[in-house]
Amino acid sequence: MLRTQLETAIQVAEQRLVLATGGANVCQLQRDGRVTGGVKYDEGWLVALVTLRRSLRTEAEDAQVVAEQRATWQAALAEQQQRIPPSLPWLAYRQGGVDALAQLS
Repeated sequence: MLRTQLETAIQVAEQRLVLATGGANVCQLQRDGRVTGGVKYDEGWLVALVTLRRSLRTEAEDAQVVAEQRATWQAALAEQQQRIPPSLPWLAYRQGGVDALAQLS
């Protein structure tokens, strides 16, 4: 169930990112100064899901792996929130990852 939900979520996230970037490379957009918080949010969302997929080992351990990934992304978000001044693109990126993993309950 989780793996099917995850694959569907990854497909949706990929489509959202392509729509947000017009198919352009996110790194190039960032170098050009054309990246927005929305793009970083979508990128973080996708990266969190793909990272989770790579981390899954067995179905019996899926819930534990999801919890570990959530904790990792939440800690990274909290770290960004503590920065003065915070990096808005990184806040958006980390929040995207946290939100993506939260949907997999």
